[in-house]
Amino acid sequence: MVSKGVLALEDGTFIEGIGFGAEKEVFGEIVFNTAMTGYEEAFTDPSYAGQILIMTYPLIGNYGFSPKSGESPKIQIQGLVTKEPAFSSYRRKNLIKYLTTAGIPGIGGIDTRALTLKIRYYGTMKAILANTKKSLNRREILERIKKLPYPDTENLVRKVSCPKIIFHRNHHKKKILLIDCGCKKSIITNLLKFSSVIQAPYNITFETIRKINPSGIVISNGPGNPAHPEILSTTVQTVKKLLGLYPIFGICLGHQILGLALGLRTYKLKFGHRGVNHPVKSLENNKVFITSQNHGYALTRSSNIKEIEFNWVNVNDGTVEGMVHRVLPIISVQFHPEGSPGPNDTTFLFQRFIEMT
Repeated sequence: MVSKGVLALEDGTFIEGIGFGAEKEVFGEIVFNTAMTGYEEAFTDPSYAGQILIMTYPLIGNYGFSPKSGESPKIQIQGLVTKEPAFSSYRRKNLIKYLTTAGIPGIGGIDTRALTLKIRYYGTMKAILANTKKSLNRREILERIKKLPYPDTENLVRKVSCPKIIFHRNHHKKKILLIDCGCKKSIITNLLKFSSVIQAPYNITFETIRKINPSGIVISNGPGNPAHPEILSTTVQTVKKLLGLYPIFGICLGHQILGLALGLRTYKLKFGHRGVNHPVKSLENNKVFITSQNHGYALTRSSNIKEIEFNWVNVNDGTVEGMVHRVLPIISVQFHPEGSPGPNDTTFLFQRFIEMT
C-alpha cells in the first residue's frame, strides 16, 4: 500500500514523496550508490548497516528479488530512497512486498539526482525517513535529527558479525579463517574455490585463532568506523598479534583494520565510495581496473612505515586503494574483489592470497 513518504536531513532539507514498504520511521546516515544494477546485493550488504540508501539509478525493483542474490540473510539498509520504485515485477517478490516483509520503509517519486548532488557538495548527513499516513511535525523531526548521534558512533560491526564460529567445509586441504566484520556471502563463495572457510566473530581472540591454526586469515568488509574503540580493543589488537604468524588479506573495512594494526590512521571521507564503476590503478603494472566499492572511511597515506607499499590508488580522488607489506605475507584492498554486484576485474586477488598460504 502506498502512503506518504517524508525524508528529512540534518541541514533542514525536508522532502515529501511516495511512501512504500513498512509503515514506520527510521534514522540513519544518508548515502548514495551509483550502480545501475545489483540493488538486491546492495540492500543485503552488511556494510550498509545504519545507513539510508539512495539509489541514483532511477528505476529500482523492476527485476524483482531472489534469495539467491542476497549477500546476507536479511536487508541491511535502514531505508530506501529512489526516484521510480517499480511496484510490479515479472518474477519473484515485488519491491513493496520485499521491503514490507523486512520491516524497511522507502520513499519514491523524488529528485534523487538533486539529492545526490547535495550530498556530494555538503557530505553525508544524518536523516530520518518516514512512511506514514499521519501528519508529521517538520520542526520536531529536524530537532530530533540534530540531537541524535551519527550511527557510526555505535559499534555497527557487532550488529552484523556472526555470533559464533561457522564452518564451511569442502574437499580442499587448506583452511582460511575469515574474521567476519559483516562479510558478504560472495567473499565466502570465492574463498571456497580454493579452501575450506572458518567464519569467525569479529572479536575472536588471538588464543582461539592459534588453536585453530589456519592456513591464512581474511579480514572482511563491514560497516561503521574502523577506529571505533570496541574495534580497536578487539579486532585490531588481535590482528596486531597475528602479524607475521599467518598470511593476511584485508578487504574494505578489513583493509582499514589491517592498516590500523600496522600503525596507519583512518579518516572519514566526505561522501564515501559506493558503486560498481570505481576505477583503481595498480601501481605494479599501471593498469586500471573497474571495481565495486562500499565504504565511508579510508586509510591515510604514510611514508613513515617503510615496510608498507601502497600499490593501488583511486583514479578519481587519489585515495589509498590497497597495500602490500614488503616483508610479511600481507595484502589488502579497499575495493571488493568479489564484486557482487559489479565487475570481476580483480577476483584474481583471491588466488594471489591463496598462493601466499
